[in-house]
Amino acid sequence: MNKNYFLLVFTILFIISLVFIFGKQIDQNLNILPAFMKKPFSLGMDIAGGTILTYQIDTTKIKDQDLRNVSEQVKDLIERRINFLGVGEFFTSFSASGRVLVEIPNIKDPDAARKIIGETPFLDFRVPLAVGTTTTGTEIIFIPTQLTGQYIKTADFQLDPYTSQPIVVLSFNEEGAKIFKQLTEKYLGQPIAIFLDNMMISAPRVEEVISEGQARITGNFTIDEARTLASRLKQGALPAPLELLSVSIVNPLISKSFIDVVIRASIIGVVLVILFMIIFYRFYGLLASIALIFFIVFNLALYKILGVTISLASLSGLILAIGMAVDANILIFERMREERQRGAKGKDLIETGFSRAFPSIRDSNMTTIISSLLIYFLATSFVKGFALTLFFGVLISFLTAVFFSRNLIEIFHKNSD
Repeated sequence: MNKNYFLLVFTILFIISLVFIFGKQIDQNLNILPAFMKKPFSLGMDIAGGTILTYQIDTTKIKDQDLRNVSEQVKDLIERRINFLGVGEFFTSFSASGRVLVEIPNIKDPDAARKIIGETPFLDFRVPLAVGTTTTGTEIIFIPTQLTGQYIKTADFQLDPYTSQPIVVLSFNEEGAKIFKQLTEKYLGQPIAIFLDNMMISAPRVEEVISEGQARITGNFTIDEARTLASRLKQGALPAPLELLSVSIVNPLISKSFIDVVIRASIIGVVLVILFMIIFYRFYGLLASIALIFFIVFNLALYKILGVTISLASLSGLILAIGMAVDANILIFERMREERQRGAKGKDLIETGFSRAFPSIRDSNMTTIISSLLIYFLATSFVKGFALTLFFGVLISFLTAVFFSRNLIEIFHKNSD
């Protein structure tokens, strides 16, 4: 790509990133930007406070030795539901009694907090125990089986080809398919009821043994209801019923005055780094400082676009990434200084300096990427914020501190020749 076009593309991306970062302020009077460009940053519990939801797992039908496993499944399901991209610092924990705590930062409206988690359905299959008589006639009494929504692999919305009524088609995993086959063998010619949140929604009669691990949920669904149910079941059905016990609003752990101090200190730190680069490396240092500003803006825009939670931990990752970006430029400039002392000039000086410094930059950044990925996948939600911003920062520094800086320097040398 022509270097002038390369610089133009980076400049356009820089302007777009600025609009993402300051979209709300820019559009305060104009009101022409789309809503997604004006959304605020997602702030962590330590900065903005939030909501804590306390749930209780119904343990009446769970064996003591299975409670921990069921609690872990519930915890994982809720985390997948509220943190699909893995970029938010939601924290979920459970106790030995089956109580589950969900911390949602930056949300202080209880209804909004509950909507983030959404309705997590409990689906189970029940078999006939006996026939009872009520005032309305004969009624079949159903008892639960071990086949629940935890064995569902996929769930899809369809229209019945014969009745055109909305239905939900379930596919079980290998273990669930075996259980379902055993049930259809044992209760051939009898109904097997499907209960959703302890309410029977259908009770189809078993006409044949089903060994493929598929089931159909029929009922008086609207198309939207069937589609929503399929979506919820696909995201994960609870292995046990869940009851919301309490909702607590939590204030920020850090005062606004302290946050202001942190912001001012960060700005002063960046300015000092820029002054250091300019004093020691003159014009090259100025170009590296421009690349550093691009780096910071790209990172902040990415956080806002993806909804990355901004907390003290995630800011620490960004600051460390800034240090690594500056370090990459220092390695390059020192290599160029050595090559100049050996007599290299012009394009050869730039080519040799960058090519000899790049292996060191590549290796150090790769080890940091590996470390950040390990921390992200193995650590708790609080530390994940640090690992995530560090990971993004290292990737973006490759673009700004290495390639963008090099193109700026080459354009300068070309125009000065």
